[in-house]
Amino acid sequence: MKHQHMKHMLTLHAKRAGIALAAVAAFSTLGTGTALAAQFVSASITIEPRGEAAGGLTCSWRETGLVPSSVNYYTCTAGAVGAFKACVYKGRVIYQSPTRLDIFKDVTGEHGGAVPFLAQKNGQIVGSTTAPIPTIEVPEGQELCTAPSEETVVAVRWCNASLTDTTNNLVGTTVSELFQEFISGVGTVPSCADLLASP
Repeated sequence: MKHQHMKHMLTLHAKRAGIALAAVAAFSTLGTGTALAAQFVSASITIEPRGEAAGGLTCSWRETGLVPSSVNYYTCTAGAVGAFKACVYKGRVIYQSPTRLDIFKDVTGEHGGAVPFLAQKNGQIVGSTTAPIPTIEVPEGQELCTAPSEETVVAVRWCNASLTDTTNNLVGTTVSELFQEFISGVGTVPSCADLLASP
């Protein structure tokens, strides 16, 4: 009788311990999942309107749920960009200026495109990065413009742009097409369909 009672008590304790362990496991999984659920609270992709980076693709975001003080990498990329250039002096296009259309595919920005950001202690990153329009090395004497005018992007079109947190494999946002004309009446940039289809 004593032996049977003892066996019953042990079985009961084992069941209780199992339930307690299961509850702890579920709680810790839930706690971890909740604490580390990285998500973009806001994200946008725009064309840089002025300054040295004018015409570049700017990705801005706020992401939460990151590991505090962790380094996270972001890319601001595009399937293609078309940049229409002319010779500009003091904000005006030179009369009968030569022009050039530069087309670049699979634009990833500088240094492979992945830019590191440090998460704050609250597990949040508020960041911004700009992918510049790539440049072409032109042999000396074959420049588009002569001093004092400067080669300037007068219109730009970005296609299939996206912002990605590559550390957590999360896409913040995508935009199929962005167009900006800085000086009108000079020339145009082909459509995204044409830019993406170009060799």
